[in-house]
Amino acid sequence: MFDVLEVARQLKNAVLAEPERFDATEADAWVTGLPGPGEVQVRTGREPLWRNLGYWRDVERVDESNCERAGELFAAAQARLAHLLATTAGLREADAVLDCGFGYADQDILWAEDYRPARIVGLNATPHQVRVGRERMRLLGLEPVVSLELGSATRVPFGADAFDVVFALESAIHFRTREDFLREAARVLRPGGRLVVADLCQRTDRETGVGLRRRLRHRYWRGRYAFPEANVWTTQRYAAELGRAGFEAIRLTSIASDVFPAVNTALAALRGTRAAASPPESRSLAQVRSDVRHARGMEFEELHWLTRFNCDEYVIVSAVRS
Repeated sequence: MFDVLEVARQLKNAVLAEPERFDATEADAWVTGLPGPGEVQVRTGREPLWRNLGYWRDVERVDESNCERAGELFAAAQARLAHLLATTAGLREADAVLDCGFGYADQDILWAEDYRPARIVGLNATPHQVRVGRERMRLLGLEPVVSLELGSATRVPFGADAFDVVFALESAIHFRTREDFLREAARVLRPGGRLVVADLCQRTDRETGVGLRRRLRHRYWRGRYAFPEANVWTTQRYAAELGRAGFEAIRLTSIASDVFPAVNTALAALRGTRAAASPPESRSLAQVRSDVRHARGMEFEELHWLTRFNCDEYVIVSAVRS
């Protein structure tokens, strides 16, 4: 039955594009079971609650033969993306780190334990995620190193020259706006400080010449996922904005081929296995394997991030404050 109220609610959410609302009420953790915000439970602090697409180079990819292990493989790729940001930044023990948009703080746990920077400060606009992250730090004994704060990456509550490294792991796309975030990152970084961002954008302008129906679809889905229209950038625009914000040694390294296809298949497996395990079981394992096979065979232009958001690029952005 056509639910007018539900359609109206979704259209309202799409127009609002509020990251706080999106992460507090709709965003699943992209891990085994795909728990929604209300289902997130913290018992040990080590429960994987990653919110990134993962870096799948040298990680076993999900297919029909291993789809039951999709959660395990996805978490490995997600952790690998956090490692990639750390190594790109040359993260050191003396560094003071600002992590903007930390989700449930999985990467902060990894960085604190594996790279041992002097301190990590996380900023997040969603109170629910801040509460969960703080409880994880308490359970793991990381509170002396990791401080998680409620706040905005576009109005950073710290003075100039306060940090050696600023990270944004797949979060800058949601900031209102990314341009404001870059200015704030440059302000709080010390001279020579490093900015490293994992982000989605466009290789070239994909907006010009797009028909009205597709434009409306892209705007709807961007709104649903708290992706402001002001953040629809090409890589050329991205590099130019970094320069204007006061950065040099600017590099945008594409990892799209090691992100989009593999995560498209992994998400099909996770959603299918959840449906198969949840009563009443709406999918059999054979149907899940068929779904995974279909997802794995999709052409690049058919993938979720292109059809919904018109983004065909995933980059690791690195730059140094002048």
